[in-house]
Amino acid sequence: MAAAIKALPVALVAPRPLDEAISSAGGVAFASLTPHLMVRDTPGLFCAGEMLDWEAPTGGYLLTACMASGRIAAQGVLEWLLVNGYSILNSQ
Repeated sequence: MAAAIKALPVALVAPRPLDEAISSAGGVAFASLTPHLMVRDTPGLFCAGEMLDWEAPTGGYLLTACMASGRIAAQGVLEWLLVNGYSILNSQ
């Protein structure tokens, strides 16, 4: 199945307008998050990437922003787990 999907022809007719390349509006407001992207009202819930409310012509930088915010959130998860008495190695 993977080989069939990889071999699937995709016809590119023309580039889409810039307005369609802009990341979607909406998402979790930065004001409701901690610096590590944890939702202030829901401790232990972290947001990253397209979950965030950024409306900008990011173009190819959207992937970079998603990965960077994911890294920040992951660091926050690790810190939150340690502060709350969880062991990262044995899930306790």
